[in-house]
Amino acid sequence: MNAFTMTNNEALASIAIGYMTKKYGVISAAKSMLILPFILHPQTVRKLRGSSLKRSLEEFIVKNPECFTSFNARFLDYLPTSVNTVTILREMNIVQIHRDQIKFNYQSNFSPEYTRVVGKRAIDFFSAIDALVEIFRGQNENSLYLKLKIEL
Repeated sequence: MNAFTMTNNEALASIAIGYMTKKYGVISAAKSMLILPFILHPQTVRKLRGSSLKRSLEEFIVKNPECFTSFNARFLDYLPTSVNTVTILREMNIVQIHRDQIKFNYQSNFSPEYTRVVGKRAIDFFSAIDALVEIFRGQNENSLYLKLKIEL
């Protein structure tokens, strides 16, 4: 069992992707695959949670290049976990999938942000995800993948 398996699993990923989808409402499948490389990277979470204003992805990349040197590798590493997590969230009826859109089911009782049972690391995700929602908003998938230098 490697360190990834022990510290970054579908349970933790479900909290991150589920909460992001809840904040977003409807998110494209392509954008949802970018969540874990941001949120499961502690250094990036610290930067996202920081008090400085995050006006754009470009500005965030320029001010924090250390968070993006291995982004493509993280993206590829977390891709199977991201897909598994979206499937788990769908099976739990937390999200619905329509074509390439993932829609949060507000009828579900998914509210990890209101409990401390999820643990400190997951609690740290919430403010980081709030910042990430703002960075993603208004960005189309092609633009995000290009700026993040994702190689498919």
